[in-house]
Amino acid sequence: MPKAVATDLPEEPRSNVKRFPRELLYLSAILLILVALVFGYSFWVMTHSTNSPNKGLHILDRSEWQGEPPSGKAPHIKLPVSNVIISHTATEGCDREDVCINHMHSIQAYHMKSLGWVDIGYNFLVGGDGQIYVGRGWHIQGQHVKGYGAISVSIAFIGTFVNMEPPARQIEAAKRLMDEGVRLHRLQPDYRIYAHRQLSPTESPGQKLFELMQKWPRFTPDATSLRLLSNSTLKFVSRPYWLAQPPTMPLNPLQLPIQSVRFVSTKTEACSTQAECVFRVRLLQSFHIEGMGYKDINFNFVAAGDGHIYEGRGWDHSCEPSKNGDQQDPQELIVAFVGPSESNKKLALDLIEQGIKLGHISKDYKLIESSEKS
Repeated sequence: MPKAVATDLPEEPRSNVKRFPRELLYLSAILLILVALVFGYSFWVMTHSTNSPNKGLHILDRSEWQGEPPSGKAPHIKLPVSNVIISHTATEGCDREDVCINHMHSIQAYHMKSLGWVDIGYNFLVGGDGQIYVGRGWHIQGQHVKGYGAISVSIAFIGTFVNMEPPARQIEAAKRLMDEGVRLHRLQPDYRIYAHRQLSPTESPGQKLFELMQKWPRFTPDATSLRLLSNSTLKFVSRPYWLAQPPTMPLNPLQLPIQSVRFVSTKTEACSTQAECVFRVRLLQSFHIEGMGYKDINFNFVAAGDGHIYEGRGWDHSCEPSKNGDQQDPQELIVAFVGPSESNKKLALDLIEQGIKLGHISKDYKLIESSEKS
């Protein structure tokens, strides 16, 4: 038999495909993960940013301007609301973020420590840097105008605009904020804009800003409907607004509901502007304290020729017995007139109506008319 010859097996053909080093595969995976993270973060910013879809609207929340927490709870607003009230802060303006933040701290401290409010009073503030600073936000009632916090949102322009207009970017930021409010269903699509001065005796938001506002499409020149909505048809001038002195001694309480209202004439010159009437009321207080020896102005309210009711001792404190011989009950509500009483009597009667609605005056009250020399 022939002897078997051992032969070598043929080698397998070598592949021409080069294998990637393991390190290169790891590097590629890491790059893909980084790209995915960057894309995901960019998508999150676009979908969660308060600026979207209003490009150019930059809102700084309370944490960003480092606001103090509220000292107490304030009521919520029923959203969406139909009214926006524009004010100015009557401070210096700001055109840089750091300066605006300093003003925010000062305004909040003044509102909380000096006025005794639970927080900064405005819902939003607009800086001259074109940014929005969140005050109480959309959901919490502001204290911008007494009696209107539940039915309006306040936007305050940082600065004083009596003799100068706010910069264009400050105005544009406020308008974009209101557009954003509609988009977020915080404002009604047909919301109305009012100036602070239409609802309270103040210069706010300043003459120059007020003139600009009157050209805005949603500006409402007649504030009667809003005053009716707030159940306040009267314009009150509180003691801080007319720079009243504090009483020299504690005042006695007035027992409510009031059973008797007395109209008195101060026999002083009439006034027709706020400046004149403030002067007259301050003069009356000085005369009562320094000349007559009363603890305070000896009227609960003063009806003046500028159409405003000036707060004297208010609803809570009784007046002192008259030193002019009138048989005056210390539990009467005393309403005085600056100038001829007939021209101001309607104001006083409207005040009585409001007092009855608020439960301060009895429905079967007695009205007494007498004179008072000052």
